[in-house]
Formats: sequence, C-alpha cells, structure tokens
Amino acid sequence: MTAEAWYLLALLVAVVVAFARGAVRIDLAALMLLIALVLPWRRTAEGWVGVLALEQGLSGFGSPAVAMIASMFVLSAALERTGAAALVGRRLLSAGARTELGLQLTLLTAVTVFSGLVSDTTTVLVWMPLVLAVARERGYAASRLLLPLAFASLLGGQWTLIGTRSNMIASDFLRGQTGAGLGFLDFTPVAVCVWAACTVFFVVVGRRFLPHGEVDASLADRYEVQEYLTEVLSSPGSGMVGRTLEQLDLRRAYGVTVLGVVRGEERLAPSPGLILGENDVLIVQGRISDITALLDVPGVDVRQEIEVGDRTLRSVDLRMVEALVAPRSALEGTRLRDTDFLRTYGVSVLAVGRRGRSLPDRPLRRQLAGGDSLLLVGHEDVFERMRRDPRVLLPESRPLPPRGRSRAPLTLALMAFVVVASAARLLEPALAILTAAVVAVLTRCVPLREAYRAIDWRIVMVLGGTIPFGLALETTGTAHLLADAVSRAGPGLGPWPAFALLLLLTVGLTQLIENAAAAAILAPIAYELARATGADPMPFLLGMAVCTSGGFCTPWAHESTLLVFGPGRYRMAHYLALGVPFTLITLGVTAVVVPLLHPLSG
Repeated sequence: MTAEAWYLLALLVAVVVAFARGAVRIDLAALMLLIALVLPWRRTAEGWVGVLALEQGLSGFGSPAVAMIASMFVLSAALERTGAAALVGRRLLSAGARTELGLQLTLLTAVTVFSGLVSDTTTVLVWMPLVLAVARERGYAASRLLLPLAFASLLGGQWTLIGTRSNMIASDFLRGQTGAGLGFLDFTPVAVCVWAACTVFFVVVGRRFLPHGEVDASLADRYEVQEYLTEVLSSPGSGMVGRTLEQLDLRRAYGVTVLGVVRGEERLAPSPGLILGENDVLIVQGRISDITALLDVPGVDVRQEIEVGDRTLRSVDLRMVEALVAPRSALEGTRLRDTDFLRTYGVSVLAVGRRGRSLPDRPLRRQLAGGDSLLLVGHEDVFERMRRDPRVLLPESRPLPPRGRSRAPLTLALMAFVVVASAARLLEPALAILTAAVVAVLTRCVPLREAYRAIDWRIVMVLGGTIPFGLALETTGTAHLLADAVSRAGPGLGPWPAFALLLLLTVGLTQLIENAAAAAILAPIAYELARATGADPMPFLLGMAVCTSGGFCTPWAHESTLLVFGPGRYRMAHYLALGVPFTLITLGVTAVVVPLLHPLSG
C-alpha cells in the first residue's frame, strides 16, 4: 500500500477510537480529521502537500447532504414549536394506552412513522414527556416504555431519505459517483420489513427483557439520596446575621445548600444578595457530616432534621425534579461547582445520574456529559423558567404551551409537501426540504433566530470533517484497496457474501460512533466493494445506510438511546438483551430483502 493509504488507515483507527472513547468532542475530532487531511505532510516535486487540497477538504461543508440535514433541523423545530408534533403524539398515545402492550405497540408503530419524517433525536425529545405523562396517568413503569420509544426512533430513521442523516450521506455519495442518488422511498420496503420483524420479536420475546421498574418510586429513592433537610436558626449575635448568602457561601464552606429562608411567616427565595437577620430560619440540605460541621459554628442552632423526600419537600414548599443535560448543550464538559444553578435559577443539585446509576458522593467536582440526569430541588415557579433553557430538559414536566398553535396545520402541510414532492420526483429532495424550511421561516412557523439555534452545528462540523475523509479514501485508492482485500478474503467471494460482510462491518461500527460519521466513512468502501465484486453499487449503499440506524446495543451509540438511559433507570444489560436481537434482525433482514428488491448483479 502507498504511504497515503497507511496514513488514512491510521487516521481511521484514531478517529474510531476517539469517537468510541469520547476522548474529545465528536465535532472537534471531525475538524481535527479535516486538518489532518489537508495539512502538508509529504514532499513531492511540487512541494509539500497533504492528502487533499484545501478546496477538497472543505467540500464537505458545501455538500447537499449538509444543506438537507440543516433544513430538517429547522422543520423539526417548527413541528415542535407550533405544537403539531405533540398534538399528533398525544392523541395517538391516549388511544393506545388501555394496556401496557397496547401502549408499547403504539410507540413502536406511531413513533417509527413519525421518526421517518422528523430527526430521530427530536422525536425522542418530543415524545418522552408525553410518554411519561401517560405512564403516570395509567400506572405504567417508565422503564417499560422509554427503551421502545428510543428503538422506534431509530427504526423510523430507516424509512425515508430524510429519516436520518446517514441516509442523506449515502445518497449524496452515490449521486456524486453515478449521477443518481437514492430515492425518497427506496428505503421504505426494506425498513418496513425490518420494523415488522423487530415488532414481532418484541411482542413474542423482547418485552420480557425490559426491567419491571417501580411505578411510584420516589426520585429520592431512585437516586439513593442520603441527604437531609435541616432548619437552622441564625441566633442573635451569630456570625451569620447581617451577611448575605453569597458572602456566607455555605456550599463551599460546609458542603450544604440553602434551599430557602423563613422570616416570620414569610418564605424567601435563597437569592445570593439576601441579607440574613436575627432569628431567620435557613432550610439547608446536605449530608449528616456536613450539617454537623455547620452546627459547630457558634450561634447556629438546629431546629429540626428530616430526611429528604418528596413529601418533606412539599411541606416546605419545595419540589424535587429530574432534569437531563441536553446533548450538545453548553453544559457538556463543565463542572457543577462552576455551573451555579442556585444563582441562576434558585435550585440546588442533590445528585447526578450517569449510565443508569447515581454518581457517588457529592457531584460538584464532576464534569457533566450529555444525557446525565440531575436531581434538582427548588420552587415550582423556578422550574417553569427552567423549561425554556435549551441546556437542560425536564422530561416529566408539563409540555410548554405552543407559541404558534395556529400555524400547526401549515407546518404539517409543509412536511406533506416534502414527502409528496420528493416521492413523486417533482423536486430533488434537497430542494424540497430547503424550500419547506425557508417557507417555515417566512411564515414564522419558526422565527429565524430560533431556526439558527435549532440547527445542530456539531453535526454540521462532523459532516464537514468526515465527508472529505470519504473523499480521501476514494481519491487515493485506499477504498479500492480495502474493498479488493475483502473480495479476496475467500476464494470465489461473490457479491452477496461481500454485501453481508459490509453490513456486519456497518452494524459493528455504528455501535461505536455517530451514524452520520459511520456512513461518511463506509460509503466509499461500500461503493468500491460493489465494483470489486462486479455488483451494482446502489443496493450496497442502500443496505449500508439502513444498517447505520442499527445502533441498539449501547446507550451511547445514538442520542436517542442515551436520552432515555437516566429516566428509564436502565443498565447496560438491558440494552444488550433487547438491542443485540434488534441489531441482528436488522442485519439479517437487510441482507435478505435488499438483494430481493434490488439484485446485486445488475
């Protein structure tokens, strides 16, 4: 192999390891990859050059796939903002919630279809509060519903060209090579077969693997909170009198948090500038050892001590709420001690959950990650304000009232326009989606400022960095070398065995890295593998795209599965027990159905 090929393979290994281990943010890793592709590293007669010219390296940002994906984020935001998505979801769930199995089947059906037209992550964000509300009303455990919700969002991504990012990338690559991309509904027959097989498995066997969580388990019990509420009196002459809560900073000094102040008959919010007076009563929360240290301070007396719980919090006009760190939010990578929830909102963090378990000890020194769950304590009006903070999600809170309800029919009409115009080939899908997104902004289904915020720029960076890597594999001949090596792996290896090996590689890689990045890396290999075995590249790209939505086995394989990890109180074993069969079904059905519908040897 050439030096360029070895260089690209080394980059490929480094990228996969970095993505899988989360050593660096996925968008930053993608940009580092782009730099590595264009950075001059070898000397030629023309001078020092990189694998790609700068113009080629930046070509990913001008890809039609990037424009399509950005437009889909805008349309998804319009569906959420106008309440169109929640309106459809609430009615469907109410109709199917008579039994637990009925609700599970409703999720697997309705959410799958919904996710075929809306981004999978947005689908989970829209449907999760609705599912949790119905679960509380009907007495079902959330753990029996949230994993089917996440899996349905991934199954729905397989249905259409706009169902998920990897479909658009595969189509874009095929169009660049052959002049014709994948059709809007080319995915649908295969995806329907995968969905049907997975649904039958779930009903017959799979639902037995879901944990039987407690329906009425309190948040304090779920997070195993070992903390207490104490009423502390600031006696006359104590060092607390005349000082503000910010000056006292009891959280840093003693590890306890002030949740409220009682002055006579008045209850005061714990604002940093509040000056304490004589005989003020501070409602503080902390571990027994921390509270004991505080009580050693002269002039500080304990009034009463009660264990933290939902009932005791209500008695002091406080509420315990679970929140999620939104994926890709500004909170990722920050420490709780530097993220002052008390100053910003007047809430305190009791515990942090990660990967289905509560982190030990007080979490102030922990760096937050996307999907982490936070156990918060504060007043109801505080949480009303928090619901509009894009950095955190309150899955069990009441949905925000739509800010453009009258435009919900128009938003649904725009989605119908995209489907009809693309499926009937009246417009290229990229043009249809872009047109619908522009009309949504012009008609204020989603204001321009919110449209910009809705675009996941991290994904744009990932695509901008990984699409050129696929181009580098193709232009340097590395993809051909890899495909040729696979085709020579066994004597007489034909198109179908090569196709099956490609699908196996795809489902393995998509458990480790983001599905869009997996598609960008595998697309040129799939194309060259088809050519090396004398097959039609179209079914190879189609099968690869379908299988990139098979990230069922781990919670971090996709944002959809990560988002339900904490609220469902799942363990890794739950994902493996249900996800491995779903992945194998996706692999097996795709390997059989795609060649039947699209013969490999054209």
